[in-house]
Amino acid sequence: MAQVKTKKEIVKMLLKNKVLEDKDETELMEMLFDQEIAVDVDKYVEENATWKDRLADRITKRAGSWGFIIGFIIFLLLWMVINGVILCDGKAFDEYIHKAEEATGLEIETIACPTNTDDRQAKITTILSSGDDSIDVVTINDEMMSGFKNTGYLEPLQDTVMTPEIMENFPQKYMQEMTMVGDNVYSVPCFMDVLAFWVDEEKMANAGLTEIKTKEDFEKYVEANSSDGKYGYGDAWEKTYVFNSIGTFVNLFGGDYYDWTNPKTQEAVKFMYDMMKKKETPISQLADQYDPMMQKFFDGEYASIFMYVGAIQSFVNSGKYGPDKQHIAPMPTFENKAAYISTWGYVLNSASKNKAAAQKFLKYAASEQGELDYTEMTSRLPARTDVLESDELAAMDLPGLDEIKEYVDNTELLARPMAPQAMEFISEMGSLFQQYVSDELTLDSFCEKAQKAVDTYVVK
Repeated sequence: MAQVKTKKEIVKMLLKNKVLEDKDETELMEMLFDQEIAVDVDKYVEENATWKDRLADRITKRAGSWGFIIGFIIFLLLWMVINGVILCDGKAFDEYIHKAEEATGLEIETIACPTNTDDRQAKITTILSSGDDSIDVVTINDEMMSGFKNTGYLEPLQDTVMTPEIMENFPQKYMQEMTMVGDNVYSVPCFMDVLAFWVDEEKMANAGLTEIKTKEDFEKYVEANSSDGKYGYGDAWEKTYVFNSIGTFVNLFGGDYYDWTNPKTQEAVKFMYDMMKKKETPISQLADQYDPMMQKFFDGEYASIFMYVGAIQSFVNSGKYGPDKQHIAPMPTFENKAAYISTWGYVLNSASKNKAAAQKFLKYAASEQGELDYTEMTSRLPARTDVLESDELAAMDLPGLDEIKEYVDNTELLARPMAPQAMEFISEMGSLFQQYVSDELTLDSFCEKAQKAVDTYVVK
């Protein structure tokens, strides 16, 4: 819809948005006098709306419509007759569920999650918080796990599923930090994703290196491959993605993401800032999420990146993947040698009417065979480290498996720092970092504000 605005209105809008602020209103009116001015209001609102604004608009637009009301009634009726697993995979997951049915003798109904992150979280939050007893098992990510594990919405699993004998086969630090509250365990991780270091082997010679083992090696490699619009290191510094990168460098420098008074924590972000100032990584990546970052790596614009190994098929499909091309490299040792892992996991709805059946499924999911079946069907890495090292998994000939094993064997695997309001915390930290590298904040100001965000959002 196009709404015609008066020149005075458009001037005021421009002034409000600090456009041409060196001009007074009279000058702007003179400049605009002979122009036809029309503003696409819908487009303007869409471009400037926050995610909260968009969510509110969707609810407002749809909640009063007959289509919404009828659809919602049908939705509720379906839920009343279905006990199932909320999932976020497609055909491959269906094949896994078929395997689970054969192994357990259960009949499992599934309901697909929305693919949009906000919609998915809203749906799952509604299920758990409302006491809906028609859903037994839900798959959730780390962000949701951090928000749900202290709410009472989830059934503890340590006595029935995640016994000590089973627990010892999962990454211990991750399980303690992400899935546990005290002695209670609330999740069965179904796969593991490692945030790994990727290099372009063809660019090693530029730095006179055969491997990148130390901070000095990393600096040498990055510097040697930064010129003529190309960068030794590339990243995704969009505000909700840079969280992973900040944490990775904080870990490498031996800092603490929750303590921004720590000199090593401060040194990590200063290192990132300095790379940008030296044009070893681009300021333009402030707008990038992972897809643009990977494409620039494929195109040779970046010589190295940090990226989750779950994306390995994209690297294979690029035609650039291989030991003599682009590949996973061991994490270099700065002060520490550490990498983040993330998972999706199954949780048991505390309101479930079918807890015994749900626990039977979860025991299968946590077993060696269950993890092997999941990997076979989905090509995702198992969360159990013993399965990762098994001959059965080796026989599947998964790309990058040896490199990923190196991470599990020789790298400290850590859970990402989370908060109950995970996305709010992630977004605020990312926004502060963007302000810092854009010279809107000093290092001291950034660290002060980052610590306030930690103190506000993180429950210790």
